[in-house]
Amino acid sequence: MEPHRIVIVGGGFGGLKTAFELAKRRARIKDCSVTLVDQNDAHLYTPLLYEVASGELELSGKACADEIERGVSVRFDAYANVAAKKNVRFVRGAVLGMEQESRTVLLSDGKRLPYDDLVIAVGAETATYGIPGVLEHAIPLKTLRDGFRVRDRIHASLKTYARETSRQISFVVVGGGATGVEFVAELANYFQRLVAKGTVRPGHFHVTIVESGPEILPSFSSRIREKAKQRLVSLGVKALAGVSLKEVRFESVSLCKTDGSVYDEPADVTVWTAGMKSHAFVREWGLPVDEHGFIKIDRAFAVEGMRGVYALGDCASFLHPKTNVRVPALAQAAVREAGIVAENIVRHLERKAPTLWNPPERWTMILPVGGKYAIADLGVMRLYGRIGYLVLKAVDLMYFLSVLAPRSAWKLWRTGSSVYAKND
Repeated sequence: MEPHRIVIVGGGFGGLKTAFELAKRRARIKDCSVTLVDQNDAHLYTPLLYEVASGELELSGKACADEIERGVSVRFDAYANVAAKKNVRFVRGAVLGMEQESRTVLLSDGKRLPYDDLVIAVGAETATYGIPGVLEHAIPLKTLRDGFRVRDRIHASLKTYARETSRQISFVVVGGGATGVEFVAELANYFQRLVAKGTVRPGHFHVTIVESGPEILPSFSSRIREKAKQRLVSLGVKALAGVSLKEVRFESVSLCKTDGSVYDEPADVTVWTAGMKSHAFVREWGLPVDEHGFIKIDRAFAVEGMRGVYALGDCASFLHPKTNVRVPALAQAAVREAGIVAENIVRHLERKAPTLWNPPERWTMILPVGGKYAIADLGVMRLYGRIGYLVLKAVDLMYFLSVLAPRSAWKLWRTGSSVYAKND
């Protein structure tokens, strides 16, 4: 008898965690195989992507880049020994589509992966909202390549400044959510250090974050927002809320105030962290989607109208049963969802009713705000500064331990902590 075949498309937080959650339930599934497919060769820990973009900016070269990368990503083949024991295998490839009748995933190299259960965890992509110049002149902060592109541009600006010390250095980040705030804070903290060392003259660097909504960090509580804003001010960041982006040009952006007046802001580097959208291929695969293009699922993460197909993470539309609002695109949400998906695949094989997810109404939020300073909103308490930063590092380590062997997890965490601390 052939093993029950489970194919997972996407090796981000939701996909990778689903594979290992299924592995935990091996005794209940018995004869099964789990195949994880991703077009990349490594799992990226995106909460540390801002560190890649701002890491060791005074240095260059492949050795430096490799050191930065080792602290934020793990090649899928590094999981091989652990995964093989749990009957999980990794396949690198781009998915072209799926055949529902034959229950097969099609890869771009011609390979076909038959499945009995399919899990879609492909994430989302950057949304530019059709604003002129964003694609040409702004850099998103979504992938490892994006992080290095931002870092290279900042490094180039520093080299130019070293030759022309009379010039100003200006950076603009568009998008006042957590990713944007984390990055501007780390960047401003780094430049404060350069000023203290005498590398950059006081008043010669400018870091601006732009948010079209009325507040930066709109998903955070007002108390956390105020604390974060105070920290940004202390680092010299100019935070502009209620200001929309009209156009991105080479070395400048055009901004519009609430009164309709338009003005230009200099920008040696423009970083885009303003939003996300569903992948167009999700609809092309024949999956049911909502008005925004996200996959329709029920509270058990089963895709509507499709037998044995599940979806989770940023690509799926899970509406909170109490608020009817889409669950936020958070790594911690995807990790929790993975446990429910794995459990429901097993329960289906056991001929049991599925588990329905009741997501929390409030999420634990930890926001690094430059250097060894973080704000941790744990619900029952809030922690600020160095102690918040220690909680952040503990959370990072806990995640690595959940998907890696203890020794490998410790090595990854220690490497990242050591490399990224050099900017602090």
